[in-house]
Amino acid sequence: MQTKRLDGLDIAKGIAILLVVYGHVMRGLQVAGLVSFDGVWGYVDYLVYTVHMPVFFVVSGFLYEAGRQRAQGARDAGLRETASDGAGRSFWKPKLVTLAWPYVLWSTVHLAAQAIMSGSGMVNHEASLGRLASIGWDPVSPFWFLYALFMAFAASYLLQRFSARVVALLAFLLMLVVHPLPLPAVIGDLAFGLVYFSLGRLVFAERLAGPLRSAVTLGLATAGFVLSASIAYRYALDVRLATVGTLCGLVAFFMLSTLLAHSPLRRPLVILGRCTMGIYVMHILVIATFRAVGLKLLHLDLTAVILGCIAFAVVVPLTAQVIANRIGIARFLGLQTKLDDVLWRRRPGAIAGE
Repeated sequence: MQTKRLDGLDIAKGIAILLVVYGHVMRGLQVAGLVSFDGVWGYVDYLVYTVHMPVFFVVSGFLYEAGRQRAQGARDAGLRETASDGAGRSFWKPKLVTLAWPYVLWSTVHLAAQAIMSGSGMVNHEASLGRLASIGWDPVSPFWFLYALFMAFAASYLLQRFSARVVALLAFLLMLVVHPLPLPAVIGDLAFGLVYFSLGRLVFAERLAGPLRSAVTLGLATAGFVLSASIAYRYALDVRLATVGTLCGLVAFFMLSTLLAHSPLRRPLVILGRCTMGIYVMHILVIATFRAVGLKLLHLDLTAVILGCIAFAVVVPLTAQVIANRIGIARFLGLQTKLDDVLWRRRPGAIAGE
């Protein structure tokens, strides 16, 4: 079976990365004491964090399952060379290049920048390069996601004899068990990521995109998301345990992506979706820099700082990634290398199809 890259998945990632940027802008201001999360800002933050990171894990699981089934189809057809493409060295090497290398490189860059700016008032948390010694088991924020995603790929590959449904259930149970225990946070991160990665595999395997194409489904899922997440927020449930709200939010998220795949916003959102790695690894440094400059040098008001941080945290990494692609150093920087088809020419898109 062959599947083409699906625009709707890139659109979902594009919207999700905007929410990631927004969340980190607001949380940075909250840590700095400039925004209070006691009221509406805390509620919005809870809604955002209920769904935005699961989107990335679901998309990755969907694409992993697509590749796995292509390899299985080739094996069934007796094409041993093609079938072995997803196994052994050919499985691990791409993950080391696209996940492990960016994780190590940008953790180093992030910590170096924090160490240099420590004491300047430009960062909320000080750090030293000595922290690099522990990133093998204690990811630097915000790079826990790359760490957890790599482990989700690895666990799914090593446990491929088990169905995605079984892996999702085991990961969910692990998440529930470790949550109240005084264990390293990374264990919860890994379980959390594997739950939604496995859910993405199930979405691919069971072809749920087709039945979800309905405005009624979008409305019901959105209402379910807001209601469930609001109840969880009201009772101070940890955002990662607001599972009903997350599931409803994911359905609404991908339904919205379906609609936007046939709108004028398709191309800019697909570009954002393709450039999520660049935005993800660079946006914290851009936010910290603009926040310091905007508040201390330009004396901007809070609204201007928020809007400026969001805009620059998207535009600067996006521009850097496009330039890196044009001069051929994107792979060295751990960034996306397949951008030309969306940057320089238009093509039709859809969220599901073969």
